[in-house]
Amino acid sequence: MWAILAVSIQLLNGPNVWPVADEGTFENEADCQAALDEAVPRTLSEDMRVAWEQGELKFVCLKVRGAGTTG
Repeated sequence: MWAILAVSIQLLNGPNVWPVADEGTFENEADCQAALDEAVPRTLSEDMRVAWEQGELKFVCLKVRGAGTTG
């Protein structure tokens, strides 16, 4: 399973990562990337769009691993 994550790093606060829950999860990376390409930047608020355009905010597809799975 794959999910879209938003990632930003502030100098004093450190990393800030959150799942983009509105998009749900995906069976494979290609489906996740297609949803990401379709949604960004169209669905971003003005502040988030500016941060994304300036490279301060990234969206990535990440494989979700079940609890207790080590590999």
